[in-house]
Amino acid sequence: MTLLLPLMLTSLIVRAVGKRLSARGYKFAAAWDDWPAALAAGMSVVFICTAVTHFVEPQRSGLIATAPGLIPEPGLAVTATGVIEFVLAAGLLVPRTRRLSALAAVVLLIALFPANVVAASGVEPAAAPSTALLPRTILQLIFIVCVATPLFSRGFFVRSGPCHIGASEA
Repeated sequence: MTLLLPLMLTSLIVRAVGKRLSARGYKFAAAWDDWPAALAAGMSVVFICTAVTHFVEPQRSGLIATAPGLIPEPGLAVTATGVIEFVLAAGLLVPRTRRLSALAAVVLLIALFPANVVAASGVEPAAAPSTALLPRTILQLIFIVCVATPLFSRGFFVRSGPCHIGASEA
C-alpha cells in the first residue's frame, strides 16, 4: 500500500504542473496536460520503485521466495521482471510509446498476480512481501486502472491528432 503515495503525489504534481505550463503556452507541457499522462507518470514512478527491489537485498530474496512453484528459475524471473519494469517506466514517460507501454504494463501486472497470491499465503524469508490478499488485490486493480488510462484516452488504440475520414469533407 506504500506505493499509493508515489502514485498519487507524482500524478497530482505532473497534472498540476502540466496544466499550468500548458496554460502559459509551453507546447511541451501539452503532453502532460491530462489525467492519462499524469497517471502514466505516477505509474512510472511506481515501476521504478518496484524494479529497484528486484536487485536489492533483502527484498530480492523475498521476491524470489514469492515466485510460484511452476517458475523454473525464480532468480532469473525476478531479474527479468525488474528489467521489464524499468523499461515500462521509461516507455510510460514517452508520449509516442505510452499506449504500448500501458498495454504491456497491464499484461505484466496480471501475469505477476500469482506471485501476490503466494506472498499473501506467507513465505520465508521475512523480506518477502506479507500484505494480505484482499488489500494486495485492490492495490493491483488500482495499478491496472491507472496504467490503463492512456489506452482509453482519445479512443482505444487511436493515435491523437486529426482524423481524416474521406476526401468529401472540405
